[in-house]
Amino acid sequence: MPLQILYFAWMRARIGRGEDEIAWTPALSTVGALLDHLAGVSPAHAQALADRSAVRVAVNQDYAGPDAAVRDGDEIAIFPPVTGGSGAEASACAIDIRVQTADFDVGAEYAAAATGPATGGVALFVGQVRGRDGTDEVAAMTLEHYPGMTEREIDRIAREAAERWPLQAIRIIHRVGRLMPGDRIVLVIAASAHRAAAFDACAFLIDWLKTRAPFWKLEETPDGERWVAAKSSDDAAALRWETPSDGKRGAA
Repeated sequence: MPLQILYFAWMRARIGRGEDEIAWTPALSTVGALLDHLAGVSPAHAQALADRSAVRVAVNQDYAGPDAAVRDGDEIAIFPPVTGGSGAEASACAIDIRVQTADFDVGAEYAAAATGPATGGVALFVGQVRGRDGTDEVAAMTLEHYPGMTEREIDRIAREAAERWPLQAIRIIHRVGRLMPGDRIVLVIAASAHRAAAFDACAFLIDWLKTRAPFWKLEETPDGERWVAAKSSDDAAALRWETPSDGKRGAA
């Protein structure tokens, strides 16, 4: 079976299409070799892949570095960087994850997460579309994601939180599609017996969600459309939660 190559966000826009199919050969047995090959397909491919520090790769919906193996029939996704203690076992925490176009009811979601008899603290974060980014007006924002991998990455992040903190419930809802200023984008809820665990877990969840889950933002401004670049401030916020056993995300 051929390799299925998928492109997302500005990678897709620069290359001019959303996917390629190429025949696998032993010369394409690593991610790095495959990227080198794709850069030679066309000038558009070469331009999109020129800065490898701005390229992320997933093999069969798992982040992969340049030395990761590529095999016949694999699905390869290529995209820009994403935008945006002791504890109980993850199985003891009720985890609810949704990626959807529809809005959500914050009050109803809070009530559902706070029902545990041992719950004493619930931390909640809601992110919404800004009408201004710096000095620029934002008329609308479109959020794109990588279906399948997005849900898997969010689930991994939630389970990591449930292993680090004694949580009773985690709820994460992230919207996709075209949104207007003031529209809600994301809801993160962490419920625990005590406030400290709930606060820390909620902050951890949104920090890792913004840097690890494959979402990309396209803003509409008076000067036209533009893809939102990954922010060093988001990376710095996520870095504070790293442990020696982390580093699961590969960068090509």
